[in-house]
Amino acid sequence: MRLIAETDGQAVGIGALVPRNSELRACYVLPGTARRGVGAAIVAEIERIARGNGLAYLRLESSLTAEPFYAALGYQVEARGQLMIASGIPMAAITMSKQLAPGP
Repeated sequence: MRLIAETDGQAVGIGALVPRNSELRACYVLPGTARRGVGAAIVAEIERIARGNGLAYLRLESSLTAEPFYAALGYQVEARGQLMIASGIPMAAITMSKQLAPGP
């Protein structure tokens, strides 16, 4: 599932959820939109959809630079390692997870 965040009709962020893997696959915002709550809103919507699909937790793999963002949203580090990016170059990465509270 992919989500697009818009401001004044312009796409400013994207998010992705893979329910079968309980995976928050992506959350990206345009640099000019950073620190304005767009990313947090995307993650909140992904979590809402995940709960609606009966998921009890979400996991993600991300760059180290995103760790403070996800930690502020309640995600805990499970592991540190590397991911291979599309060019075949390894990138330092983290695996994080969060238990989802039951929704309303």
